[in-house]
Amino acid sequence: MERAEMDYDVYVGVDVGKTKHYAVALDGATGKRLFSRPFGQDEASIRELLEDASGYGKALVTVDQFGNIGRLVVAVGKDMGLDVAHITPKDFKDISTTYKEGKSDAKDAFIIADVSLSTPRLIRPVGTRDGVIAEIKVLNSRRADIVKERTRYYNRLHDLLLQASPPLEQLFEGEKLHSGLAVKMFERYGGPRGLKRAGKARVSKWAGSVKCQKNRGPAMAEEVFEALGTMTVELPATEVIEIQIKKLARRILELDQEESELDAAIEERADAVPETAILKSIPGIGRVHGATIAAEIGDISRFPDANHLASYGGIAPVKEESGTSVKKNKRRKSGNRRLKNALIQSAQMAIRFDPRCKAYYNRKRAEGLKRKQALRALARRRVDLIYALLANGTFYEPSHRAAA
Repeated sequence: MERAEMDYDVYVGVDVGKTKHYAVALDGATGKRLFSRPFGQDEASIRELLEDASGYGKALVTVDQFGNIGRLVVAVGKDMGLDVAHITPKDFKDISTTYKEGKSDAKDAFIIADVSLSTPRLIRPVGTRDGVIAEIKVLNSRRADIVKERTRYYNRLHDLLLQASPPLEQLFEGEKLHSGLAVKMFERYGGPRGLKRAGKARVSKWAGSVKCQKNRGPAMAEEVFEALGTMTVELPATEVIEIQIKKLARRILELDQEESELDAAIEERADAVPETAILKSIPGIGRVHGATIAAEIGDISRFPDANHLASYGGIAPVKEESGTSVKKNKRRKSGNRRLKNALIQSAQMAIRFDPRCKAYYNRKRAEGLKRKQALRALARRRVDLIYALLANGTFYEPSHRAAA
């Protein structure tokens, strides 16, 4: 915020906590401490404190976290018509080293209030964009839960298919099972018994009637019955297994629908975050991934460089040393998982549509990297591009070297 905007009688700094907060209020003219006290993480306590602050005149409330545990303070403050601002974690960490004494809630709240009064350029108003980002993060969190849950169901479905019909499981090995048509078939027919009972002609007719599967449907049915024909015996518990297969397949389809609804909700909010437009100009990044990446990154200035952003996203390579051997492609387990997934998935899409990304990926495979390692390497390279574009506020042009 600019100093010219800072026309407040009282500056309230709030160090937010999970179960309680701490506030310090400073006089806008003298800098004198008006009050310093803890208060609860409930609406009544927050209102009481902010009303006390407003008793001194026009108040600015600044928090160190406006999302998650700070959401209620922000919401109550806005409901009361007060201006609410926040200081980024990076700026708070940098400025706090200039203050003496040890760390405490009271000290942190004082620093927040004092910075709001004396160094307003370090604080930023909590506006519509921040609210939308908070909404996108909530939607993304649920979306990540769905992906994790669905992966678990796919693994269990593979296991059940293997128990009922190894040839059928082999036909849909790995991600081949992730086809919507395949899941719908198992939801309808269960497994080898149900498929044989229906017969190839009926299954083929049904598969061809599935939306957008006029050609692929009958072809898949042909492959299915060819696989079933290689085994004449029925394995134990097949009837019970097929009941479970139907339930698992049905749940996967339900999760697919819920994910589509969440994607639509994220897309609706994408345009309210300006960075999404920049990210969408990069090959492989659409509205959902663009909004996700923008929301999870937040303010790009809190990262000194692309290396820090890559580390935050969990895709920076980790060195693994053993004797004289040094490996740099060990998977990093830490980092923001939602950002990591969006970076990896968008890189996977870029391989399909961008020749330079495909060439870089193929080059890494030729060097001996496994598929997932090569994909992470590409995602890490694209972080350099993402960082540069967001930091400069420019759109992607094919001439950018970091793209491949």
